Amino acid sequence: MFNRKTLFIIGAGAGADIGMPVGAKLALDIHNRTKIAISHFGTLEQGTFDYEFARAFFQAGRGADRYSAAFDLIHRGIFFANSIDDFLSIHEGSAEVVEIGKAAIVRAILLAEKESHLYVDPSNAYNTLDLMKVHTSWLTKLMRVLGPGRKAPDVQRVLDEVTFINFNYDRCLEHFLTHALSLQYGITLDGAKQIVGGAKIIHPYGMVGGLDRVPFGGREYGGLDYVELSKQIKTYTERVEEESTLFSMHNAIRDADCIVFLGFAYHSQNMDLLFDKHAPPRKTVPIFGTALGMSKSDASEVSSFLMDMFPEYDPDDELEDEPGAFGMVIPRPLPFKMNNHVAIEREMDCGKLFDSYSKSIAGYYLKR
Repeated sequence: MFNRKTLFIIGAGAGADIGMPVGAKLALDIHNRTKIAISHFGTLEQGTFDYEFARAFFQAGRGADRYSAAFDLIHRGIFFANSIDDFLSIHEGSAEVVEIGKAAIVRAILLAEKESHLYVDPSNAYNTLDLMKVHTSWLTKLMRVLGPGRKAPDVQRVLDEVTFINFNYDRCLEHFLTHALSLQYGITLDGAKQIVGGAKIIHPYGMVGGLDRVPFGGREYGGLDYVELSKQIKTYTERVEEESTLFSMHNAIRDADCIVFLGFAYHSQNMDLLFDKHAPPRKTVPIFGTALGMSKSDASEVSSFLMDMFPEYDPDDELEDEPGAFGMVIPRPLPFKMNNHVAIEREMDCGKLFDSYSKSIAGYYLKR
């Protein structure tokens, strides 16, 4: 059980241990998915890699004249980009490239969900998570912290102290929590869905559809409009302007007593989105984060940035001396300082971060 308000900020790297594609791997998938072959009549023909995806752009009034060049540009050019988001940033002036690229993201993410360790075949209502595939995941380790201290009759409050800001388009977190709560607490999936539906989960860039409308992993026999679904997501160069989203994020950061970054790349545009540099000083909170594979120099830059955003500050610092009896002065409390309150770990993935810091993250001893 979490004994304080804990905020998890989740990036693409957090999906690695459940088989979700990260960065260049997703770009490679989209490279393949945008390979098309067009006949002299402007129709798709043999040699098209993903016919179900491509046909949405070559029927119902959409044609080869408008889209074939954009497909070819993505197919050839994305190889040289770090990610599909980077590539779409380069070509943000081309409506066709952006439309195809975002639809390809949706298609690739849904198929990745289906190939992930979390997929549950919906053909049988008794099917559930393959526990052997997820037992080492950070998601399972999160559940092992959530559970202790929270009795079954109190399951409705199991997620009360946690908030998630999830920069990913997928629904892995929601899907996993639903099945894990059902299994751990012996409640129905519908009951678990209700709990997860009420949880504080923020997707700044949107997601590929709500699980109530788009099943995890998509639909077995197609029937999804990837172009329409793509309107629900934003790439990082498309400004997040919804005041409610920004307000929710900034409130979550302000209210958090502990912040945990999981699989996050600390890109400047995302850090700027999270942290309003003109906000009042934030209270000092412990911050933990993964930075697997990051250089010592870059990790130091991240730590310094976070220390600047969360200076060693306590509201009591602003208290003034108080007058006492007989003209004496009662000095204000000594300022509280938390040394080394930022821990960015270069040699830990998300699971190892939980292994090493689970008690610290949960505030294990705060209410004992």
